[in-house]
Amino acid sequence: MSLSRLIKWKYSPSLLFSGANIFCGVVFQLGALYKMGVGGHSDLYYASILMPTVLYTLAFGALNNVLVPMFVEAKAQGDGEEAVLLWNCLFLTLAGGLVLLAALYYPMIIAFPLLFRKLAWLDLGQVSGVLLAFSLYQVLYIAMTSKNCFLFARGRPISAQAGVFCGWAVSLSCLSLYHGSEPLGRIPLCLAAGNAVALLFPNLGEETLHYRRGLLKRHAISMVSRTLPVTAGTSVGWVEPVIDGVIASTLKQGSLTIYYFFGRMMFYIATAIFSGYIQPVTKHLAELAGSGRWRELRHRTNSVAVNAGVVGIGLSACGLLVFLVLGTLKISLLRPYVLTFGQNFPVFFLLLGYLFGTLGYATYSSGLYVMRRERLYLFASIATFSLGIFLKLSGAWMFGLKGLAAGTSVYWMTYAMVLLFCFSWAARRRQAGTVPVTYSPAPSGAGN
Repeated sequence: MSLSRLIKWKYSPSLLFSGANIFCGVVFQLGALYKMGVGGHSDLYYASILMPTVLYTLAFGALNNVLVPMFVEAKAQGDGEEAVLLWNCLFLTLAGGLVLLAALYYPMIIAFPLLFRKLAWLDLGQVSGVLLAFSLYQVLYIAMTSKNCFLFARGRPISAQAGVFCGWAVSLSCLSLYHGSEPLGRIPLCLAAGNAVALLFPNLGEETLHYRRGLLKRHAISMVSRTLPVTAGTSVGWVEPVIDGVIASTLKQGSLTIYYFFGRMMFYIATAIFSGYIQPVTKHLAELAGSGRWRELRHRTNSVAVNAGVVGIGLSACGLLVFLVLGTLKISLLRPYVLTFGQNFPVFFLLLGYLFGTLGYATYSSGLYVMRRERLYLFASIATFSLGIFLKLSGAWMFGLKGLAAGTSVYWMTYAMVLLFCFSWAARRRQAGTVPVTYSPAPSGAGN
């Protein structure tokens, strides 16, 4: 892809805005590390946020994949159902998230010293505060994601990302007031404040200022029925951060922080591409599937995967350049952290396979979702997960932190290839049968 073509690319403004949000996220991570320091204190913080991250992703993460097609289908139904689905999603995610927090708060506190034996002795009181604050952040994040999926389906990705940007500005402002001697739970509270602002940001438009009763039950059933196979399939991958954290915590002190930091860099790059490009284009993939244009769907999805990979190379190169610039500037405040991560920089390169595998996963799983082949996705995920665990454990046992990073990359690249095969097979079968994905309207008597 030439530079001139990239500048004229339809999704460039959205991707650039998303990149700005991801840059804010990286700055927040660096700022938090500066406040905490790299070592046992930071290991304790990152270990504390792993369980709520995994549990909330297991419960609600699949909505991020299926809501854009659902909003497209609701718009096709007419009669303002798209706006009604939005408010029902916000209600269900906020209420469900708070119920999950009430049910799992104490079990998470009990499970922490069992999972992280080397860290529990540091300060278990700090852990409880981080768990509570980070869980609140997750609840608000899921609700904000539902709102943004509505905007992506409406073809307004920049409007969605504007709210996220304002939220990051608030989070960074709050973090600047945090002092390292204060409880660690103040850090996720900064994130929660930013997500609250992003959720309330006025970017929905007047067309959403109405609500029709009688659809809550139907929307809830649809959300559950469509997300269950996706949740079951992605659950094997969503528990991966806890597995990685447990493995890294058994290595030398600071290993969990180093692995988490470089892993989050890759995750942030993948998130920027997903929210700035893959998720907005999912709207068009869903429209192609709805009209039965399978050949075009297959070619368009492959093109999305290639474009995402090219952008991933560019963004990872930019991240590397920023790190090198920070190393040459020799800023006294950042020098200890630059030296610490610089000594472990091979981990960054070994995790590049994780980045590109994640982009392939996001692209081809979206292709399966718009074809309503969630069960095929489930089978593919289960088939590859055991290989991933074997690769991680073997790599960490033989080569330490570098081996863990290499095993993670091989796993995600394999996962992406398996999903590519499943998507191509499913699209060819649809094409041979020339059967479009049809969306049947709900019975008129459906109530809540």
